Amino acid sequence: MLIVFIFVVVAKRKTIFVSQGNYGELRVSHILSQLPEEYLVFNDVYLEIKGRSSQIDHVVISKYGVFVIETKNYSGAVYGGENAEKWAQYLNGERYDFRNPIKQNLSHVWAIKDTLHIAPSSIIPIVVFLNGADLHCNTNSAVLYTGQLLSCILNHKTVAFTADGVERLSQKLSENIVTDPGRKQKHIRSVRQNITERELQVANMICPRCKGELVERQGKYGRFLGCSNYPRCKFTTPL
Repeated sequence: MLIVFIFVVVAKRKTIFVSQGNYGELRVSHILSQLPEEYLVFNDVYLEIKGRSSQIDHVVISKYGVFVIETKNYSGAVYGGENAEKWAQYLNGERYDFRNPIKQNLSHVWAIKDTLHIAPSSIIPIVVFLNGADLHCNTNSAVLYTGQLLSCILNHKTVAFTADGVERLSQKLSENIVTDPGRKQKHIRSVRQNITERELQVANMICPRCKGELVERQGKYGRFLGCSNYPRCKFTTPL
């Protein structure tokens, strides 16, 4: 039986924008709803910046900064590093590669920066995995379980914005959210195009980040392609 969850916007709570999503996003939305009222929560945010679309799972605006949250609903062991292009999920004896969620979320950070015109230092990126994952990640960025999410947000105590500033940022984000019915399909097409372009460059041994030459290397977890401009460029992708 398919159960559809519908979230209602409550003015007092200031959960500004919520739409249907997968289980992981709904779970994190519920957790974020437990934040104090001064935190303004946006879920499933679509933005268009300079002709490119960006779909952000969750944005929380507060006087302590703007939190940009990427949700991952993965089971099994997850391995990844800060600068790796791909992370690996091991499940039932099989390996599945997926894009580094830190880098994925970085594009969301820049979309928020360009939309709200705020300094990158006032934006806090977070990648949150549901508790079905077993994380083995070597990162400086915040990569955590859902049970750690609230404390991670609430532990930020350095004031970045005034109360009026928070309201202005909230209004500006609301005004820029794309709500037309075709936004999801348009975003999927944009993502697929970007993936195709990236894969074509890698196939031709061109670094998609700096356009340098890719070379084969041997690492702790096997063979991979790395940029010849290392350490200036730290692009890697597994073979």
